[in-house]
Amino acid sequence: MGAAQSGADQAAPEVVRIERSEIPEEYKNVGVSSDVVKRVNATKTSSGNTSSASNDAENERLKRELQKERDEKARLREDMAKLSQLQQRKDHGTVLPPSATGGIGSDLEERKKVFDETVERVQKRFFDYHRENVCQDNENEIVKCLQSNQGRVLKCAPLTEAYEKCVGQFRQQVLKGN
Repeated sequence: MGAAQSGADQAAPEVVRIERSEIPEEYKNVGVSSDVVKRVNATKTSSGNTSSASNDAENERLKRELQKERDEKARLREDMAKLSQLQQRKDHGTVLPPSATGGIGSDLEERKKVFDETVERVQKRFFDYHRENVCQDNENEIVKCLQSNQGRVLKCAPLTEAYEKCVGQFRQQVLKGN
């Protein structure tokens, strides 16, 4: 470093103080570099209040979505805890007195009910929605071509290009969330 570069005329870095009470719960474990702080400060001063209103709306939407996911996760945990408790009772041969459970039959009914509800919720969440095969026509053309040109697969090569294009477009739609 030369003499011209080290001098007292360099500005001291800007210090930003954030009170712990100002930090939302979601961001308490996030590390932020000084570059990020500078960019945030620059956007606050240049953008004004118009983008802060849209940011607030987006933040509220994300908070609601996060809370919804947390609630769903808590419900699943409760159901899993119930199932585990019922399984432990079964494994250890522990049966609560008939007055507490309403009898052995109701204990089995309770287990079945909790299990069925959990299975139904998991199926709705992960397995119910199936997209239609938008490239079915291309697939059918390829199959017909291969059946009519047995031993001459290369004659069907142009059809595979159209199929690959269709699959690529569909993949992009899925990734965009359409």
